[in-house]
Amino acid sequence: MAVTINTFFLLISLLLVAIFVLFKPMDIETYDNNDTAMLELKAFQLYDIGSEGLRMMLQGSFGKRYRDCYEVYDINYSSKTDHEQQHMAAKAAVYRNHILYLSGDVVYKKGEDFVFRSDEAQYDENHHTAMTIGAFELKNNEGVFKGYELQYNSEADTIRAKTVSALYYISKAN
Repeated sequence: MAVTINTFFLLISLLLVAIFVLFKPMDIETYDNNDTAMLELKAFQLYDIGSEGLRMMLQGSFGKRYRDCYEVYDINYSSKTDHEQQHMAAKAAVYRNHILYLSGDVVYKKGEDFVFRSDEAQYDENHHTAMTIGAFELKNNEGVFKGYELQYNSEADTIRAKTVSALYYISKAN
């Protein structure tokens, strides 16, 4: 039995078609490099010291630096602007585009007599504003205030909120 060249090419063609139909390409899993931290820190303290003294202090139990943001857990942040101390603390924070997003037992303090607490907040460095969406409790030298959607501008020292209940401190007149 003689095999012709046509039969040979027909067998090769059938073999290639069978390989093409029966074999599936491998699924290779790709990774998004944006989700890979460029730097990780554990139990850290960062300080920014200038000619006028301590400008900023940042502490955390764990932190990650990504290409476009920072994540910090158990954050404790203090800064001194215009001779007044500003302090923020929370269980978790994300810093992106000059905005600090805080969540879990948020505490914001400015000076000696201004403190608000919330479950979440965000602080915009460019506009010097702190905001909450949910409930908050604010204490200052005038009283205790509870409400929703706090907006505080630390530069202009203005406060806005919704559904506020207040307990004012009235000083006794002599």
